[in-house]
Amino acid sequence: MKIIVLMGGESAERRVSLTSGEAVAHALAEKGHEVFKMDLIDPVRIAPAKVSLFKESVGEKPPEVDDIPRFTPRRLAALMETLDRQQPDLVFPMLHGGMGEDGRLQAALEMVGIPFVGSGSSASSLAMNKPKAKCLFRSVGVPTPDELLIATTEADANSVTDKIEQFFGFPAVLKPDSLGSAVGLFILKDSSGLEEALEQIKSLNHNVLIEPFIPGRELTVTVLGNEALPPIEIRPHGGVYDYLSKYTKGHTEYLCPAPVSEEETARLKEYGFKAHQVLGCRHYSRVDFRMTDDGDLYCLEVNTIPGMTSTSLVPKAANAVGISFEELVDELAGMGVM
Repeated sequence: MKIIVLMGGESAERRVSLTSGEAVAHALAEKGHEVFKMDLIDPVRIAPAKVSLFKESVGEKPPEVDDIPRFTPRRLAALMETLDRQQPDLVFPMLHGGMGEDGRLQAALEMVGIPFVGSGSSASSLAMNKPKAKCLFRSVGVPTPDELLIATTEADANSVTDKIEQFFGFPAVLKPDSLGSAVGLFILKDSSGLEEALEQIKSLNHNVLIEPFIPGRELTVTVLGNEALPPIEIRPHGGVYDYLSKYTKGHTEYLCPAPVSEEETARLKEYGFKAHQVLGCRHYSRVDFRMTDDGDLYCLEVNTIPGMTSTSLVPKAANAVGISFEELVDELAGMGVM
């Protein structure tokens, strides 16, 4: 198959996407596909899988907002023109955040009838919008933390402190309402760091989602096709699974299968698959949870384009059931053209 891997893009998760895209393109080429790579913000430049044009590393923190290239209507037109000229059998999006994961790219591909891997435009949009996704989780009995959604224009420290204390108190988790990779994530014990957290989230051009902090364990479930894979427990050495812990080797311990009971494993898989289904996801996703010491589970979010870096969780879950990285991306490619 002729496959174009889309990577990079214009979100704060750009460098993660570049790393994921390089890995996926190389693996697909190893399986015998004709593979090309393309950066979403530079769609005129296209490279064979084994020619590395993207030298950026993930780094220990996300790029500054001003350093992120912006996607424009002209670049969208150039992207679609390049795809029309190249006539791929399949597009494999490896884009995290921004228009590459929130449904806009998927809508454009659907409009012109180009097959692609991953969830469609509707599911992608719903999953990226965390408040809407949480409403749908509750509708099918998947527990999720309570939340406050604060518009950027109303996010001053005093009023937000009052709302947090009124609804669930500190400690509290603050994050953008539609970003991933722990970009803009803050866990606050009290209101002392609130003003800085609000300013950073506002600088990312997102509203502020606030949840009570759920003490306990960090777990995740990969859904592949119609099957939930063994859950993984995530143990960041620094205590918080932030950007540094996610993408720097040696900063996090991963246990797969997670050391939980059979009943807890069954519930994790059930809730993970339900969350995937209620959003309308397809092919694959990764569903993140917190589990309290009493065994209560809380679904945090669904990732429709999970990372595929050397520290990423979906490849670890697939490996636990005997699927190599190359087999995983080849299987996903097959799903994309079915």
